[in-house]
Amino acid sequence: MTEKHVVFDTDPGIDDAMALLYLNACENLKLHAITTILGNADIEQCTRNALILRDLFRIDVPVYKGSAIHINGTEPDDYPDFVHGADGLGDVGLPEYSGDIEREDAVSALIDLSKKHEGELVILAVGRLTNLALAVQQDDGFAGRLQEIIIMGGAYQHPGNVTPFAEANIIGDPEAAEIVFRTETPLTMVGLDVTTQTRMSHEYLEPVVGGLAFGDFLLAINRTYADYHVRTEDRHDFPVHDSSALVYATRPDLFETVTGHLSCTAEGEERGRTVFREDANGPHKVCINIDSNAMLEEYGQRIASFYRG
Repeated sequence: MTEKHVVFDTDPGIDDAMALLYLNACENLKLHAITTILGNADIEQCTRNALILRDLFRIDVPVYKGSAIHINGTEPDDYPDFVHGADGLGDVGLPEYSGDIEREDAVSALIDLSKKHEGELVILAVGRLTNLALAVQQDDGFAGRLQEIIIMGGAYQHPGNVTPFAEANIIGDPEAAEIVFRTETPLTMVGLDVTTQTRMSHEYLEPVVGGLAFGDFLLAINRTYADYHVRTEDRHDFPVHDSSALVYATRPDLFETVTGHLSCTAEGEERGRTVFREDANGPHKVCINIDSNAMLEEYGQRIASFYRG
């Protein structure tokens, strides 16, 4: 399988942690950098979490801090601590970490990497699209140098999870999403239509990560995630959001997609809604179905092969 050159744009995040765990195990995905964006916590905490996870999983790539504000200059006024905890990683006690963020900011790093790997770079964006939109605004050639963008976000035929219309990452910065969509860079949206179809439970996770050096930490943060879904859905399993986008990057055969044009509603009660118009010649793909059993098998086998050897 052809190796892909990738950047992970993330707002860690419990599900971000599980996605990075999988990404690190994918030998066909060459990770060049982690760029952070606010979302599951503020930018300082998300960046700190990225450094922690980099150390925990022994990933040797630079971490670049992204934007602390939205594309329109506004500052977030709250974060989903009721889902991810105040520290973004479940409030279970964060491990120590070493190393620092890079002096260069995330947007500059994205632009530089797009030049270094022109025509080959894939951005895996599992948070708000602010960093990507800023890169588009700062460099007219940025979007054209990318091979593809794969996002976790949005919804097509599925209701939103923040409002009836909007998914969390997109409503976090709808203007940024619209800027990215308008570039017509090849982009695949791995949204709620598929991420809610696949669910993990502790019965699934324990044999996957139990016994690993960091297994207790991962099980603990996922208990926080599971507790939220018990409270809100009365279910003891939870949807696989960010990891679904990472699995698409390496196993697109597990997904059914439709092709067309994406846009984002920025005004009114439908603010944050991802609107999709089918067109066989369009630059965008939207995932509408997934083989969930095969995805869980892929995730578990990849982790076992890499971390247990």
